[in-house]
Amino acid sequence: MEGRITLNGRYEIIDKIGGGGMAEVFHGYDTVLHRDVGIKILRDQFIQDKQFVARFRQEACNAACLSHPNIVNIYDSGNENDIYYIVMEYVVGRSLKEVIEENGALDYKTAVRYAIGIASALKQAHDHSIVHCDVKSQNILIDTKGVPKITDFGIARAFGQPSNASDKNVIGSVYYLSPEQAAGQPVTPQSDLYSLGVVLFEMLTGKLPYDGDTPLEVARMHLESSTPSARRYDPDIPYYLDNIITKALAKNPRLRYATADDFLTDLKHAQTHLLGDTGLDEDAWTQPRKKPVSDETMVISKSDMLDGLLQSQKAEASGGRQLEKDGKSEKQEPEEKDGLLERYGKKKLLAFFLAAIVVLSGVIYAILGYTSGDVTVPDLKGKTIVEAEAILTKDKLGYTLTEEYDAKVTPGVIIKQNPAAHSRVKAGRKIQLVVSKGPEPGVVPDLKKKTLAEATAMLEKAKLKVGSVTVKYEAGAPQGTVISQSIAPKQKVSEGTSVDLVMNISGNQTVVPSLAGLSLADARSQLSSMGLTIGSIQAAESDKAKDTVLSSSPDNGAVVDKGSTVSLVVSAGKKEEKKSRSGSGSGGNTRTIGYTVPGSGSAKNVKIIVSDDSSTRTIFSDAVAPGTRITRTVNVGSGASVQIYVNGELAEDKAL
Repeated sequence: MEGRITLNGRYEIIDKIGGGGMAEVFHGYDTVLHRDVGIKILRDQFIQDKQFVARFRQEACNAACLSHPNIVNIYDSGNENDIYYIVMEYVVGRSLKEVIEENGALDYKTAVRYAIGIASALKQAHDHSIVHCDVKSQNILIDTKGVPKITDFGIARAFGQPSNASDKNVIGSVYYLSPEQAAGQPVTPQSDLYSLGVVLFEMLTGKLPYDGDTPLEVARMHLESSTPSARRYDPDIPYYLDNIITKALAKNPRLRYATADDFLTDLKHAQTHLLGDTGLDEDAWTQPRKKPVSDETMVISKSDMLDGLLQSQKAEASGGRQLEKDGKSEKQEPEEKDGLLERYGKKKLLAFFLAAIVVLSGVIYAILGYTSGDVTVPDLKGKTIVEAEAILTKDKLGYTLTEEYDAKVTPGVIIKQNPAAHSRVKAGRKIQLVVSKGPEPGVVPDLKKKTLAEATAMLEKAKLKVGSVTVKYEAGAPQGTVISQSIAPKQKVSEGTSVDLVMNISGNQTVVPSLAGLSLADARSQLSSMGLTIGSIQAAESDKAKDTVLSSSPDNGAVVDKGSTVSLVVSAGKKEEKKSRSGSGSGGNTRTIGYTVPGSGSAKNVKIIVSDDSSTRTIFSDAVAPGTRITRTVNVGSGASVQIYVNGELAEDKAL
């Protein structure tokens, strides 16, 4: 999608903001209704697949009939030049997956509040006979007000109708698939409720209930593995929340919540219990799970899925037999029922025996581990590499490094680690450390409510710069802060791009501009344009050219009354590298400099600096009583001048 494209002569594509397995999502603009929109476009590799195109078109139909505050609205859809698109509500925020990956497990109240919003949205869909089929944290957007909105009805299906016999694929993210979806069976509203149970588990623990090296392995866990307790990862999770998850993740749909209303009832009861709870330590960080398997929506051959899941069963086993073993009808013939019970009993005994071996092995391993030099992994989050290396060396551990952009963390500071802090590992183990690279270059930060100094620093870190700064009064906004910016946050632009700012001040106020690095003359001009004047000027030795502004007081970004003075610290010039004056004889001129120290009272610090085209040097620096006459003879070249400072303030500046 290179360059600007306008669809249907109306929807202008601005930039890409996300994507999944089947489609990409762009930030767009509706030139007719003059509003931002989201534009979802089917990936090129699917435009020749009639099933995918039909499914994509069906998404618009499915979601368009739903109107709910927790569902992303659909405005329009169409096809132009083999570009299949859906126009939807533009939600400013992040996906729930991004929130969890950045912050770890959510606090209980927030997780339950989000779950209530999602369940309410699913109830609306189910009331219209639509099953979402792909409920996952990537498909839930959290807007700037903290409202969850479910999106992506791309594989939603109407229930209560015959399934499409030609559809031989299982579609969805294996981490969130219900057992019946994993087994290729028809979906029901309870399939969505199972997926919501996975999302609630993820919100409360920062992890997913099942993980594996292949999609089939994860799908098999949904079918066969016992439901893990969320309290395994966080023992403080209330039992009533753990019970809600357990019920939602029941293998047998008959043991799950029957409707979204039932799920909502328990969630609202839990919310009532939590109203009196104290908050959690928001700084607690949960190591994100490893990602060997893609968590995008996937298309898996149903035959491949069943072959992998049921390879250990007899040839007569059907795709739904694995699911039915927990929910077989009570109307079976006695002989068949007895046979199933007998086979189930043998399997249960074998499973119990194998589990006992695993547990015993774990105990033996733990005992041996604690007697063979196991160490506790230190908490390295927030440490620099130097600090972390010292700690790990002391604990007889090593490390590996990777880097990630993170606008909130200082470059060089650790933001993640694996294994997690306080876990036990063997001595010599290498801890995987993720170090901040700072803000991503060219990505515009959110500057609203920042002072000019803060905004300038943030832009510099992103390798951008401040453009024009204008002022405006806006009631309710903090004075002296940014109220708007010319380029929206998170936009990707070229390095060095200028971002214009509008600052909030009253009519008789102005903002101190950034003066560092300007010449004294340019600083004077800049201040004058803002209605300010130069106050005192102090000199300080530096590597900058003479009269280059080093700092100002008040500093840049400060809000002051018009007519105020700004004091400056300027460079006294580069330090003299050679003390010898032998090179100044030829072509030099002798000058006598005289100065009488003004005032009365105590002694004053006087410094006299002489400059010419070839050098800058201090010819006098001492404490002198008022009324004293100072005389010095110097040999200078062309372009000579003298600056006399009294108590750090520039008293005279003249050419020689």
